[in-house]
Amino acid sequence: MATSTPHSWLLILCLLSACFVSASSDDTAYANSLLKFKQSLINATMLDDWKEPVVDKLCSWNKPNWTGCLCWNGSFIGLRLEGMGLAGKIDVDSLLDLPLFSLSVMNNNFSGPFPSDINKLGKLRSLYLANNGFSGEIPDGAFSGMKDIKKVVLGNNKFTGRIPVSLLELPRLVDLQLQDNQFGGRIPDFWQKSLSVNFSYNKLEGAIPAALSHLSASSFLGKVL
Repeated sequence: MATSTPHSWLLILCLLSACFVSASSDDTAYANSLLKFKQSLINATMLDDWKEPVVDKLCSWNKPNWTGCLCWNGSFIGLRLEGMGLAGKIDVDSLLDLPLFSLSVMNNNFSGPFPSDINKLGKLRSLYLANNGFSGEIPDGAFSGMKDIKKVVLGNNKFTGRIPVSLLELPRLVDLQLQDNQFGGRIPDFWQKSLSVNFSYNKLEGAIPAALSHLSASSFLGKVL
C-alpha cells in the first residue's frame, strides 16, 4: 500500500485551504451584494444584522448567519424575507451575482409594478411575491428564459391585465398561484404536466383550458365577472 509523502499532505492542505478561502471569499461577495439590496428596502429593521463588517460565511451548515438567508449543506441558496414589514423596491440588479434559487418576500408591504427584470435571475426555482400591494400589468415577457423555475406565487396583490404568456415557456412549472388579483381576459392554454394553479377571484373570462379541466373548481372560484 502506497504511503503519502509529506509533500502530498502539504499539497492536500494547500488545496483545502484554497477551497476554504474561495468559499469565504464568495460569501463575502454575496454579503456585499445583500447590503446593496438592503439599500433599496424601506423599513428593513428586521435585517439589522445585515451590516458591515460583513460575515465571513452566510451559512453555518444549514443555519443562516444573517436573517432571512436560506442555506443548504453550508451554502447560501436564497432569501426568505417574509412578514418583516418591508417595502421599497426589489432591486434585481443587486442580486445578479448571488446563487439565488429561491426568493420570497411574501406578507410584506411592497407596492408598485412587478419587477419586470426578474428573469435576469436565471437560476430561480421559486418566486414568492404573495400578500403585498404590487399592482399594474405584468409584461408578457416577464418570465422569458426562466427555464428552471417551478413555483410562481403572486396571489393577493393588485395585478391587472392579462396573464403573461411567457408563463407558457416554463417547462418545469408545477405551481402557479395568481388568486385574488385583477387579471382579465382568457386563461392561456397551459400545457405543463402536473401543473397546479389557483386563478380564483380575478376578472378572467371564457372557458377553462382542457389541460386544466381536471383541477378542482376551487382553483377557479369567481373566475367570471
